[in-house]
Amino acid sequence: MPFLGKEEIENRFGFHKGIIEGPNATLPKHAELRRKFVEFAEYLDRALPDGGRPKVLVFTELETASMWAHKSIAETAPIVPE
Repeated sequence: MPFLGKEEIENRFGFHKGIIEGPNATLPKHAELRRKFVEFAEYLDRALPDGGRPKVLVFTELETASMWAHKSIAETAPIVPE
């Protein structure tokens, strides 16, 4: 892995404060993303057979996808000191 540098490390691990209003608002994007993930999760819950490892893994991976999607949105907001 190449050298990341201070700026990239701060971007990855710093606190990105959500933006509530304006064209770059992140909070509405997070809310819409949550709605879409919940909608898809509810569909999968109905469509997939109960029990067994496959359904458990589907939901684990869906949670992982949700986490990365939210991180992607969060990183568009500015970093603020804590």
